[in-house]
Amino acid sequence: MRFLLSLRKYIMNKFYFTLSDEKQLFKIALGISTLWIVAQIILISCFWGYPQQSDHGAYIAMAQRCFDNGQWYPMAEDIYSTYIHAPGFINYLVLQLHVFGTLDFNAVLNLFLNIAMLFEVYYLGNKFFSKRTGLISVIIFCFLYSNLLIVLGAYTEVPFMFLCLSALCLVFSGKWKYIILASILFALANWIRPLVIIFLFASVVYFVITKTKFYNYIALIIPYILILFVIGTATEKKIGYFIYQSSTSGINLLMTANDRATGTYMHDVGNLITEDIELMTFAEKDSIMKVYALKWIKENPIKYAVLYFKKIPGLYIHDSWSYSSHWANHATSQFLSDAGGASKDMFIKKFLKQALQSIPYYLTLLFFFYGLWISRKDFFTVKSVFLIIFATGTLITCILNVTPRFHYPFMFVVIIYAAYGINTLVEKK
Repeated sequence: MRFLLSLRKYIMNKFYFTLSDEKQLFKIALGISTLWIVAQIILISCFWGYPQQSDHGAYIAMAQRCFDNGQWYPMAEDIYSTYIHAPGFINYLVLQLHVFGTLDFNAVLNLFLNIAMLFEVYYLGNKFFSKRTGLISVIIFCFLYSNLLIVLGAYTEVPFMFLCLSALCLVFSGKWKYIILASILFALANWIRPLVIIFLFASVVYFVITKTKFYNYIALIIPYILILFVIGTATEKKIGYFIYQSSTSGINLLMTANDRATGTYMHDVGNLITEDIELMTFAEKDSIMKVYALKWIKENPIKYAVLYFKKIPGLYIHDSWSYSSHWANHATSQFLSDAGGASKDMFIKKFLKQALQSIPYYLTLLFFFYGLWISRKDFFTVKSVFLIIFATGTLITCILNVTPRFHYPFMFVVIIYAAYGINTLVEKK
């Protein structure tokens, strides 16, 4: 027993020494990130050309259709679609078809963007906390299950987050010419997913806290508006509608505002509407879905509020969504509704599998909350910019339907604060 206690003490001392030694920590981060990159290359090789399902398959089909017709998305026929979905991302896929003649290279591009985001997370951790925090952030980033397998799918998350993180890094430079570039990147990110508002808001708060020059506000806002105007005008000339982002808010709200809502996806949401909407345009469908959803919320405010607060843990329930979106959504639906279509044994089996895949993620959340606690006195300093992104992103996302995939845009904040918590523990030891 004394030997085991001595061995435990030796291992723990060695562990703390390694993390506290910056050179050793750099070597570990470099080694782990190298293995992480090699693992992704192997995965891409194994799944090269593998057919994709769910939203990913739909994105690919829409991009292929536009390419075959020699057009960009949306086309005139898309006016009568249920909604306009991620126009910037679909056009990104169309561009790949023009350049490569195939979408198989999307996984390779995802790999490069993923590596770039790894460096950006290190940069942010180093800039706002310390170099060791940045290095530990790199290690955590590599250990998260979703960050490994996300390269395989045609996910909007990868280019969206690359653009947002790159823009944030440029904003934090404080130089107006870089802020103009950041504004352009934010506009392109909004063309993919309309969640950029939280990053813009955080950037403005950063300017207020740092008492930046007024022209930096102009550099951030004006190019953003101009790019959105150019995108919207170009689409309007082509199909008659001013489109610069997705039009999914109506259907996403209706999914979580009805008597059968669980807070996650509903595939038969159209059955909730009594009017014949087949011949309506996407804008008319979006409008009528919002009317139905808001009417239900007005009549059932308590039920909607209860479901809203259930969606917060549902959003962060696991991190294995990049493996199988079908089962990820299914388990989330089970959690939110306390029921489900699958058998109890099947649900437990799938849920346990997701939990095992999410062990690094759960540990990261634990250290994230610890990092929040020990940095509570800094909530109103420049570091609060990260918490604004995390808090507002979570609260806005839970207004609509949720799935664990939707927490991805805020995970860099969780990673950095978790790394700060770990680094603080090491310094104390």
